[in-house]
Amino acid sequence: MKKTVGLALLISVCPLITSVDALAGIINTSSVNTSTLPYKFSSFTMPSSAGETTWFDDWGEHWKLPIIASSQKGYIDFTVNGEPTGGTTTNDATVYKTNNPGIGIAYQMSYSNAGVLTPNKDFTAPFRLDVDSNVNASGDLIIRYMLVRLTDELPAGPITEVPSVTVSYHNPADSGYGDVTFVARSGVASQPKYTACGINVPTEIKLNPLYGNSLKTGAQNSIQAPTITLTNCPGAINGISYNFSAVYGAHDEANGVLNTVTGDTYAKNVYVQIQNTDGTPHTINSAIALQNYNGSGDYVLPDFKVSYFIDDAESVTAGNVKTAIELKVTYN
Repeated sequence: MKKTVGLALLISVCPLITSVDALAGIINTSSVNTSTLPYKFSSFTMPSSAGETTWFDDWGEHWKLPIIASSQKGYIDFTVNGEPTGGTTTNDATVYKTNNPGIGIAYQMSYSNAGVLTPNKDFTAPFRLDVDSNVNASGDLIIRYMLVRLTDELPAGPITEVPSVTVSYHNPADSGYGDVTFVARSGVASQPKYTACGINVPTEIKLNPLYGNSLKTGAQNSIQAPTITLTNCPGAINGISYNFSAVYGAHDEANGVLNTVTGDTYAKNVYVQIQNTDGTPHTINSAIALQNYNGSGDYVLPDFKVSYFIDDAESVTAGNVKTAIELKVTYN
């Protein structure tokens, strides 16, 4: 009897698997925008106290950044060329120093087309966005920034030095597109807005009556004027100036003499002089720098006096004497 013996040959076939990143893409570095743009702060109002911030803004200034669908993967990194303060904002944004010790700056890095880069927004150093979507995209790189108030007392001095931001586009070596590095943000084009000083000033200063038998040429019957205080003045500016502006015009500007109101019930040829505390003429109709300005806070203006002033005692007629000055405060 013949026996048939069957042999079963078991062949195990192992499939060849090639690892492919299906969610990837590269950067078309031949078509990217590599311009350098300055910081613009004029849409911001300086925050009022330490820890407060403005908002992230970009002024609509973006950088063209086309993405090409690919099995290869590119990425973007950002270098903020400045010194961190060691703190962060409420959204964990890294805060960097500016030239003014009371002001910091924070960043938000993103792409205009959501879902193409990961993360969608990066606030924290080291900054990096990865191309994690296998799609063609014609979007823009966006670098937003905001100001952070670091101190309650804000020192003098505008924002003139801010970290520059360097952007680097990276692709695999065999992708056909090289790496590109450029400075995206550098320099300051405009300053933030500020809240003006409050002004504590008397609404009326009354001189003692002047009698005919005591009239004389020149200044007389001077009194000390009430103190004028500028309150909650802004910081981060170069200085503050004030101006005693003659509402009815100057009779003798060089000697601080103001015109007075004319009319049937008013004295003629009697004027009012603004004086320094030593009796010398006070400057009118011209800006005077606040000498002790060093940043945000309250400031008391130098004391001054007010007196009658007569050119010719023989020409004076009886009546009321009234004038007005307007205190103008300017910031620079």
